[in-house]
Order: sequence, then C-alpha cells, then structure tokens
Amino acid sequence: MFFYSLTVGPLKISFYHVIEGLFFSSDTIYHRIIFETRLPRTITAFLTGSLLALSGMILQFITKNPLACPSLLGINQGAGFGIVVILALFPFCAIPIYMTFSLLGGVLAAFFIYIITSSIGYSPIRLILAGQAINALFYALTQAILIFLPTRSGVILININGSLSSSSWELLKYHFPVLILCLFLILLNLKKIHILSLGEQVASSLGLNVKKFILFFLIIVVMMCSFSVSMIGPILFFPLIVNHFSKIIVGENPFILAPTVIIFGANFMLTSDVLMRLLFHDKEVAIGLFISILGAPILIFSSKLRKKIINV
Repeated sequence: MFFYSLTVGPLKISFYHVIEGLFFSSDTIYHRIIFETRLPRTITAFLTGSLLALSGMILQFITKNPLACPSLLGINQGAGFGIVVILALFPFCAIPIYMTFSLLGGVLAAFFIYIITSSIGYSPIRLILAGQAINALFYALTQAILIFLPTRSGVILININGSLSSSSWELLKYHFPVLILCLFLILLNLKKIHILSLGEQVASSLGLNVKKFILFFLIIVVMMCSFSVSMIGPILFFPLIVNHFSKIIVGENPFILAPTVIIFGANFMLTSDVLMRLLFHDKEVAIGLFISILGAPILIFSSKLRKKIINV
C-alpha cells in the first residue's frame, strides 16, 4: 500500500516510474512529484494513523472503558479548536506556534475532562458523557469563530474536517521527532499499561505508582493526539474502529495488541486516503469526512462480530 500510494493522484505514475523516481533519477517530473508531495503525504498518513490508533488503545486500557477514544473524550476536538484559533488570528504563523496551540487545546480538553469527572464521579458512561459535553463546547466555539470570521472559513473547514493535503517535509521535520519519541515511550512501558489495566488495587499491590503512571500516559496521549491533529486535523471514530477490529483479531494482550494497532492504524489511514484520491482524483476531499461516514457501519458490524465470537 505504501508504494501504491505513491502512484495515485491527478497524474498517474506507474510502479516503474515510482522506483525510478525514488532510487535512480533525481531530475525527472516523477521524482519531483513523488518527493515533494506524495512521499511526505504517505509518511504522514502512516505516522498519524498509527499514533492515533495507539492513543485510543492506551485510553481504553487505563480507563478500562472500551469506548474511550481521543475524539469521544474531546481531546482531538480540543486540539482542533487550538488550530482554529491560531488560523483565525495568525493564518501564516510558524509551525512550532501552530503545534503549541494544538497542544494547548488538547491539554485544555483533558483538564476539562478531569474537572468534570472529579466533580460527578468516575464511571465509563460518565467519562463518555463528559467527553461529549467537551465536544459540544468546542464545536460551538468553532462555529462562533466561523460566523464572526467568514474570510477564514475555507482554510479552517479543511483543517477541522481532517485532511492530508497540507502534508510536507516541513511539517514532518517538526512533528516526526516528537511523535516517534512518544511512540518509543509507550512501547517501552507496555508492561505498566498491562498492569494498570488490571485495576488500581492490583496495580498498587504490584508496587506501581498508579496516579503517577496514569498521568504519564495521559500526557503522552495528549501529545500524540494534539500533534497528529496539528498535522491532519481531528478525525472522528478512527482509533475506535482500529481498536475494535484489532481486539477481534488478536485479543487484548497489550504486547500483541500494540503492534497490531500500529500496523492496522497506519494502513487504514493510508488506505482511506488512497480511496479518496481514487474516487475524487480531480479535487481534494477531507479524509475525516470519509472515515466519519464509514465509521458508524464499521463499528456496528465489528460490535456484532465481537458479540458472536464471545458467544461462541
């Protein structure tokens, strides 16, 4: 799928010219198209897809809630709102500022979730309801900005619906090191995630500082989600879809589930982007719209399939 993605676009490029443009020739139009637009787009799809899916897995383990998802808890929408604010105020700002506002939005959403669940008490259903309240808040604020600043609506709508069209080496230069660091920190601490999933009492009896590591993993999740959103915008349902299918295939052992989620998430994001480019080869359509439309029936199907497997 990685190499096939490099062939898809307004100008169809054969596999032969992809290989030639990648490894043998640097002065052809194919080389420029591949290296300047399609290769960074493909890498961005792989990177954000894997990390958004992994963040969903972590949230589900540490909250013990199979519906926990960055988009359902408002983290992605918070990061998206941070992007909307900076696009409305300074549409041509430097990438580090762009990343900072996205991170601040994600942190703000996580803080709101903490305040709400602390005041009403924690339960899986209350967590989701609190997340939906945060989503509604950020949606209303985003709509207010679109109403009062209509001249910015075009670029804002593209970003808040999720799109890989702005992928570039410049974006990757700033985001790639941070996101890869987050990935390695998670993979190095899979054992602690597994222990946390057993419950607070069991984790404490095994000598784990529960509050410390929950905070650590939440910080990593917020960073992964916020920086992924600052690259492609918020995408609904994506981590939930990937984790549901991955659990059906390999079960819930984090040592097996994590690499499965990473691979599945990367390929699902890239496949969705390729399908959108094949269906709408003459225009750029937000990938977030496609995944959101596809998400509901996929989740229903996966839930029914999982129920049948459990009953067997």
